[in-house]
Amino acid sequence: MTNQPQDVATPSSASLASHLDPSSETGKPSVSTYVAGAVYGLITVLAVLQTMQLHPPKAWQAAVTVFGTTLVIALIDVYADAIGALLGQETRLTRNHLVEFWHEATPVLVGAQGPTVVLILSALGVMSVDRAIDVAQIVAFATLFAYGWRIGQKLDVPIPRRVVSGLVLIAIGGVLVLIKAAFH
Repeated sequence: MTNQPQDVATPSSASLASHLDPSSETGKPSVSTYVAGAVYGLITVLAVLQTMQLHPPKAWQAAVTVFGTTLVIALIDVYADAIGALLGQETRLTRNHLVEFWHEATPVLVGAQGPTVVLILSALGVMSVDRAIDVAQIVAFATLFAYGWRIGQKLDVPIPRRVVSGLVLIAIGGVLVLIKAAFH
């Protein structure tokens, strides 16, 4: 017997994000799943931008590479979910399963949108590729900061702690990008 009250749910094979957000039971991505995917996409974009900074590509190639990389990551997520579902259940995958997997993976693409728009502006001649890469990184880090700020807001903490929350997300994202860059 555990000391846990009867009305407290414990996570099973479901992800922590879906366990914490009851809206995930609707078949659509929950807010937490959506944001987690977007953050994953942002970190992916930042790693790609870091690599581009060392070897800047042509403007259109930069935009296609950033968006294409996050698209591939999203497709890999769908593929992995499909394999996991096949191994975890005794039924065949249906089209509805694949649609559900895709809806869960699309938030990864959200992280690529801001930086991709900046790189497209470069391709249109608004700024140089080098400047666009720098601005795209700023956009990605600003988005991480905004998520951290929102976390602080949801926790109803004072403004200085919201700023710290945003800075912590930037720092963690930066460390992850540096680790990625160290192995490139």
